[in-house]
Amino acid sequence: MKPGAPVAVVLVVLVASATSVAAQDVRALVAVHTALLEASVDELEHSNGRLSEAWARVESAAGALVEAQRQGESLESLRLREEQLRTLEAELQMRLTEARTARRDVLTNQTVVEVARGLAPAERGPEDLLTGTWNLNVQPDLTGTAYLVQQGTLVSGTYELSGGWKGSFRGTLVANKVRLERIDSQLGFAAIFYGGVVENGENVVIQGRWEATQLATGMPSAGGWSAKRQD
Repeated sequence: MKPGAPVAVVLVVLVASATSVAAQDVRALVAVHTALLEASVDELEHSNGRLSEAWARVESAAGALVEAQRQGESLESLRLREEQLRTLEAELQMRLTEARTARRDVLTNQTVVEVARGLAPAERGPEDLLTGTWNLNVQPDLTGTAYLVQQGTLVSGTYELSGGWKGSFRGTLVANKVRLERIDSQLGFAAIFYGGVVENGENVVIQGRWEATQLATGMPSAGGWSAKRQD
């Protein structure tokens, strides 16, 4: 999820189902994201402070450069000041990105908590085919769990994979064709998952392929994947 993307697209929602096990999952998820919300608010406060400090340094250096130009400093000195200002501007840009990410995390965790508290077990209809808990198999060597919610054609959720990988999904379901973007907590926008939904009575399976958006050394760039409903 890129910082600054529309909140409606990047919101992480959660699972709702008619079983008591799913209800327990929701309560557990609320507890986890309540703690994450507190931590993300703290991080937002810290990132805002770092952003203010970085902005003050850029403003000071920019003013000093203008004054040095007016005072007729040497070209070498002015170039040195320009290089220092560019370094400070790069730091400011990094602090802006950190602040955007922190704001996004606050909104994400707040949304999970508020939506979960309002969920109640209900019959699953065609408009929420993907809503539920899913067991994931991501080839070549990852397994895990996803919590998805479908709202019309929009799909969002969270996942945890073996090896400590976790993050969120966002995407669409159109004509039983799934497209999910994997947003990893460490890697960012890491992959796109394409798949088809196969219904066999109460059994629902998603099968397809995934493609990496980042080509990291030693990591697969594509593979197959499948998801089977858990509840």
